[in-house]
Amino acid sequence: MSFGMRHLPDRSGGWGQLLGIRRDDGGAEPASLNAIQSINDSFMTFSPAVEASGRGFTFILGLVIGCAGVSMVLSRVVIGGILSRADFWPYLVGVYGVILLFAGAFFAWSISSATRLSAPPVVLSRRLRKFFCWVDRKNGWVSIDYDAAQPISMVSRSYSLAGAATGYVLAVVDIEASDRRIRSYVPLAQPYRDDRAPGMIWEFIRHYMDGDPETLPPADPLPPADDARADHVLLDRQLFGGLVDAHHRVKPGAFPMTYVCVVGALMYWFERAGLWIWRIAPRPEWPPEIRAEMSMPAPASSFRTRPLTEAERLAYAGKLGYLNRRWFVLGAICTVIVFMMFAVPGIPPWFSELNR
Repeated sequence: MSFGMRHLPDRSGGWGQLLGIRRDDGGAEPASLNAIQSINDSFMTFSPAVEASGRGFTFILGLVIGCAGVSMVLSRVVIGGILSRADFWPYLVGVYGVILLFAGAFFAWSISSATRLSAPPVVLSRRLRKFFCWVDRKNGWVSIDYDAAQPISMVSRSYSLAGAATGYVLAVVDIEASDRRIRSYVPLAQPYRDDRAPGMIWEFIRHYMDGDPETLPPADPLPPADDARADHVLLDRQLFGGLVDAHHRVKPGAFPMTYVCVVGALMYWFERAGLWIWRIAPRPEWPPEIRAEMSMPAPASSFRTRPLTEAERLAYAGKLGYLNRRWFVLGAICTVIVFMMFAVPGIPPWFSELNR
């Protein structure tokens, strides 16, 4: 897990900010800011980085193009009668064989997106005072000593047709003491627009590790990523961010409404497929040091979580009416868009014989 630098600078700058590692370095108000999925006396799990867009896009696009290719060949078999044509062997069989091979490759691409390992969330063990993060099959699990880690607020810039955006990512870095060479880099939260957010989350973590549970602010309750009933809430959080308020209503203004309608209608099935894949994809085993405690039901906690509001309770259970209606409309539009992706290449061959 790298972020473009081999050595961590010894002072803050345009790349980001070094956060305090001693008690007297603090100053930010501690807050979880939707970065903590669960918290108890033994460990803290961070909000999982669900790979919805990428894996969901691969899954849907692979299925659509694969089905379109099969439809093109099947139409020629059923309506065109190519199997009985004199030139089927050896000429046409090669052409349609390539199309089927092409379709099969897209099917395999789609299936691979749902069957490859899905990364578990980052865990901070209070008992072992270590962060645990799954990197990939090659590198496996990385553990970082909490007391030796250097927390940073990393500047993250993204560019799109809508413009540029700057975010700030809380991460911990394991470095060589001699030359500050980076051994491991583990992001703990998604980018925030507010540059104060990483510092506030880090103060929350420091207080969790060494402070009094009674004085730690309650953690924000998050929708369960493994419960399909909360998918609409997760879609709101992943796609719209601050454009939707705490009650899951679109904020006033032309831009929020336009953005929600356009992005939601284009991305619904890709993101929804990504959430489904995250739930069903295989996961790597937890490291031996924490396998027992992570496999058991969460123990009783001295740390508080803010009670759900009525809107959150209904939304997490899939029963918030106006949220479901909004996503029903956006999902219906996205269904038409996805179907047209298949229909443009996959349906015309069925009617080509009628025009002869």
